[in-house]
Amino acid sequence: MKPIDGKLYFEFADLIEYGFTIGYLKKATSLYRSGQAKAYANISDPDDGRKCLISYDSIPASAIANKGIPTKKVLLEEYENGQKENIDLAIQSLLKPLSDKDKKDLQDFRIKREQANLNTGEVFLEEVSALPKAKINAYGQACRWLALMAEERLKNKDFRCRISPTFQTLKDFYEACITLYTAEGVALPKNFRKVQEKVAEYKKHGALCLVNRNFGNTRTQKIGQEQLEYLIKLYSDDRKPSFALVTKWYNNAVEQLRTDWKSVAVRTVENNLLQPDVQPVWYMARHGFEAWKELYEYTMLRYKPPFRDALWSIDGTKVNYYYRTEKGTAAKLQVVAVLDAFSECWLGWSFTTGKEDHLQVANAVKMAVKNSGGIKPSQFQYDNGSGNVKFFKEMAGLHFPAMPNNGQSKPIESAFKRLQQQVMRENRYFTGQNITAKELDSKANKAILKELEKENTLPDLAAVLRQAEMDFHIWNNTKVKDGKTRKELYQESQHPHPTFFTTRDAQDVFWQWNDENNAGRPNTYYRTGLQVIFNGKKYNYEAVVMNSDGYTPSLTPQGFMVPDVDFHERNVGQEFWVKYDPDNLRDRVALYIGKDRRFVGYAFQKELMQPTVVSYQPGDRENINIRLDVKKQQKQKTQERLSDITERFDSEELVKLGHSFVDKEALNNAEADYLEGFNRKTALEPEEDELVPVPVMPPKDLNQRKYQAYKNLSFD
Repeated sequence: MKPIDGKLYFEFADLIEYGFTIGYLKKATSLYRSGQAKAYANISDPDDGRKCLISYDSIPASAIANKGIPTKKVLLEEYENGQKENIDLAIQSLLKPLSDKDKKDLQDFRIKREQANLNTGEVFLEEVSALPKAKINAYGQACRWLALMAEERLKNKDFRCRISPTFQTLKDFYEACITLYTAEGVALPKNFRKVQEKVAEYKKHGALCLVNRNFGNTRTQKIGQEQLEYLIKLYSDDRKPSFALVTKWYNNAVEQLRTDWKSVAVRTVENNLLQPDVQPVWYMARHGFEAWKELYEYTMLRYKPPFRDALWSIDGTKVNYYYRTEKGTAAKLQVVAVLDAFSECWLGWSFTTGKEDHLQVANAVKMAVKNSGGIKPSQFQYDNGSGNVKFFKEMAGLHFPAMPNNGQSKPIESAFKRLQQQVMRENRYFTGQNITAKELDSKANKAILKELEKENTLPDLAAVLRQAEMDFHIWNNTKVKDGKTRKELYQESQHPHPTFFTTRDAQDVFWQWNDENNAGRPNTYYRTGLQVIFNGKKYNYEAVVMNSDGYTPSLTPQGFMVPDVDFHERNVGQEFWVKYDPDNLRDRVALYIGKDRRFVGYAFQKELMQPTVVSYQPGDRENINIRLDVKKQQKQKTQERLSDITERFDSEELVKLGHSFVDKEALNNAEADYLEGFNRKTALEPEEDELVPVPVMPPKDLNQRKYQAYKNLSFD
């Protein structure tokens, strides 16, 4: 579709999307060129003489109405808006996926805290956990923009002007990037000079230039919810006070009114007000709705990406089929589906008769990943439904929420509509499109439904599920552009920089938290290991010695895993949030700590030992010996640690303190009472003449008696 000299023209492909057939269009344009008809006036494309362009004004009004073609005014407005977004789209097309090095640097970063060695007094840093997943995702988005702005080719003016003639200087390009990433909520500087400095840091240090070295410092001052709400109220002032002024107002209130609160520093105010979940609260009141919208609402993507897996769009909708149940006719089937925006090929789907949730989203994405050959899309697009939000909270990589209830903001909305019009409507038990459909052809024929109910020919749920899945395959195998099917378009396209789902990605995306199985509480690691309940069945896990990759367990020459004594010593009694693979409960679970659920490591299913020697299988004796050695090591380490502590604190100076269970003053008083009555006779003291001395037998007489007793023994 393109305007030429004030007129609007369609390509064949444009009209095919509205339901025209290529045969009909060829015949209609031929009749016009031969002078046999006035409709479907056409010209050759000025940019490509091989293409035929059909004038919008020459298409019969009846055809425009029946095919649902929008008015010319609407189409021209969309085209003009699209031209304004061309520059943004050109810049976004230059963004590359997060590099493997940056991703590894962020995942391998460890929060550290100070600890003291009791023997030497030396202060050292102890690793606590990895970065929170939300931080890794945010830093990953920022790294993609920094990597783009750090490219050497951007220094070439000719290259910049090929992107847009407006990019005469590097500053022009950077400012366009700032506008885009600010609208997307990426935490990077918003002025040219600071962006230059951050790009220089990125070239030198990579992704770690974004990580504050004090991140995770537990000594940072915290404030309560009531104090935070008061800070939000102060900072929401439309006069836009600074952090310093808000701090002054707050501390004045503490001094004069709320003496039970503590004064705070400017840095504390800034840290609390800039928290991701706090900033949206005051931003609208402080800066107005339009500013809030520009920062927190994502722009719509109107154009198809240039290759496969650049953008996957995901959404849930009603499956528009009636089916019979024991209680009567129903139409409650829902589907969550994943669409490749380039080819419009359906990659994955998941059905449910209940409420759409994050598990349905996970199943659909898992199917899409399998059909893509393990390739991860450069971007994910979804609305803010609860199932999507919960799933994508764990999703690693870049993804953009689309505007809710705005069909044009996601390509999948249009694809669903055409799937209903072109494929599903063929079935007699079709319910019609959604309630906003205005055309009669898009609505259900109630008479047919009554007829099917009367004849008892409505399909059951299983049949409708088979048909709904078949509809996706029919769509994928229908020829569209250049005589190719959508499936062929997807398979023949190549992503220039494909990235693949890793084992850790699958853990982040497809594994599930065990909260629901454990009443919303973490699981405790006991001396027997970690016991987790899945669907009413108990599984036992334990930490084992790992290889350097942090994922595969270290095995003995006989192929056995070795329990991790150090982990056991440190974590008996520790509570962990547990994440598990629903398709493989017998392998391992992932362990996380803290409210922000920081990844710690893995626990593997604990092996059961044979109870008797006669029941031993080959290798059982070696496996048991490994665990007996572990118990000895644990005991030895504990004894050595206690010995070190005892030796350190049993010095002469400490012994002189005379620690006692009895209070020193009570002991002194008791001793004085005892001494005062020492020479007094008591009822229990005997007279001196009553004391009978005990005879002492000489050694010689004693030996004779022993000898005589031995002779008297009878051995009969």
